[in-house]
Amino acid sequence: MNEQLEKIRSLEELTKGFSYDGLENFLFHNGFSVKIDRYYAFDPKGLDISEVFDFAEREVDGLVRNLKVFTVKLGRELSDRMSKKMQYEFAKDILRREYLDAGIFVFHDDVGNFRFSLVFKLVFGVRHKYSYYKRYTFFVSPHTPNKTFILQLGKCDFSTFDSIKEAFSVEPVTKEFYDKIQTWYFWALDAAMEGKIFFPSDKKYSDDLERSREISNATNLIRLITRIIFVWFIKQKGLIPDEIFDDDSLKKIVRDFGKGDNYYNAILQNLFFATLNTPINERGWAESEPFKGIFKDYGVKSLYRYEDKFLISKNEVLELFKKVPFLNGGLFDCLDKEDEKGKVIYVDGFSRNPKKMAIIPDYFFFAKDERQVDLSEYGLGGNKKVKGLIEILKEYNFTTDEATPIDQEVALDPELLGKVFENLLASYNPETATTARKATGSYYTPREIVEYMVDVSLREYFRAKLPEIEREKIDILLSYSEEVPEFSDEEKRRILSLIGKIKILDPACGSGAFPMGVLHKLVHILQKIDPNNKYWLELQREKAIEESERAFEESDKAKREEMLIEINEAFDESINYPDYARKLYLIENCIYGVDIQPIAIQISKLRFFISLVLDQKIDRSR
Repeated sequence: MNEQLEKIRSLEELTKGFSYDGLENFLFHNGFSVKIDRYYAFDPKGLDISEVFDFAEREVDGLVRNLKVFTVKLGRELSDRMSKKMQYEFAKDILRREYLDAGIFVFHDDVGNFRFSLVFKLVFGVRHKYSYYKRYTFFVSPHTPNKTFILQLGKCDFSTFDSIKEAFSVEPVTKEFYDKIQTWYFWALDAAMEGKIFFPSDKKYSDDLERSREISNATNLIRLITRIIFVWFIKQKGLIPDEIFDDDSLKKIVRDFGKGDNYYNAILQNLFFATLNTPINERGWAESEPFKGIFKDYGVKSLYRYEDKFLISKNEVLELFKKVPFLNGGLFDCLDKEDEKGKVIYVDGFSRNPKKMAIIPDYFFFAKDERQVDLSEYGLGGNKKVKGLIEILKEYNFTTDEATPIDQEVALDPELLGKVFENLLASYNPETATTARKATGSYYTPREIVEYMVDVSLREYFRAKLPEIEREKIDILLSYSEEVPEFSDEEKRRILSLIGKIKILDPACGSGAFPMGVLHKLVHILQKIDPNNKYWLELQREKAIEESERAFEESDKAKREEMLIEINEAFDESINYPDYARKLYLIENCIYGVDIQPIAIQISKLRFFISLVLDQKIDRSR
């Protein structure tokens, strides 16, 4: 027990800021022999390596007999996204050079941030043609939650390779997070049915008024959770101000913060509907005083309101939300809309009318002390613990980078949006319009099945279109193997042309598991056969010229020039990473989805948005 406590303490100390002494202390308590030998390695352009150490090693049971730890110090500040791919390639290069099947790599900087990665090789095939490496990573910073890093590595004794892989698994984190979100959801649902939370119930889901109210509350809460989690993801890119989730800041912004119910209206509703759903140059305040009993902007749901719920001025509110982007994705569209008779049917309750205004007490977001709730009615037990939704989110690391079969960060990624939405949706049956009494079942397609479906679909497509190319070459192209099949320039152009012309439709896309899987795989193929985007750029330029000539007179060159400028900007690596140009074209031209649930489509769109945003470089001067 004392040894376990020492391991936890050593990890807690390490998360306060990386140091060689801290790492040595942790590894010593896990049976590693620490040696700290300087290691001489080639520094790839752009990685900015200042020193590398062959730091420690130990024997382990399993496929990997000898596990080494390498530390790599970088000359600039490490972020959760910075040079991530190059670090992966650097680690693989060392493993190949040292004839190792696995290693732990710790990339770190001068300000305490570090990336703690397990990289290992999976061997397939007699000639290892289909072999590839995998990476599991913790990104650790003194400024981020590090509970998962401490708990999972603290439990690992590093004696077997299987136990090490388990310590780097994201599944326990995802399950724990979902359990907490599910508990919060049913706690809030009970509160809504008891009148402690209020959503307007103008929209009728059933002739039975009580049943209709229950369904209304359930769907509103699922929508609220989905909106907030999405906001939390884009917050990781610095696109949402931290102040609106910080208690001390909010006490100076929101009237009676923590004591009443102003936070949801003043901050979240204005963020959702007047900010994220409104172009930046159109943002402004609704009229605060009616003229002859009527508000001039009655029914306009894209303007700020609730001035009386703020402690700051209108201009200060506009300044607070100034850098938040406009998202035309639908999830933040206010659902308070007029029916065919001109009557407003209130759903979201973004209203100055007290009878139609949604009400959620602040403690449902910011309760820090866990309280016990009885959720046995939902099959979850009578002694569940719950805290505020924002406080739950603050406990976890989030990453905007969706995991792939070969690279996974031990953090909550945007796939979680789909998992949470579809698992919560499993408690609601749209066909019978009833709320289930058992929170069981899931409609979410697991990542492994998605990967299989994607591979089968694309393999058949390429085999049918390229019968002259060996099947094995196509299989290797689709695999995550390190081997790149040899293709002539003409064959590369044909493959790229086929990718550019492909049309993929998921007729029941849910929240985008299959479309996102296809996107990742097609980008992977493009990376393999056209790593510098040379042919991909040529293809898009040719397509733009061809389309402009079809649509306009040849003498009208303005539209063509505009299209070419947009293409050049997409490929400009001073503002975008190379994958941005690959993804943008595929999303706009190749991947389609349909679903009976409108919110599922909205989540799919926003997952694509996040995927694009993470490949754009942040301009700190703007």
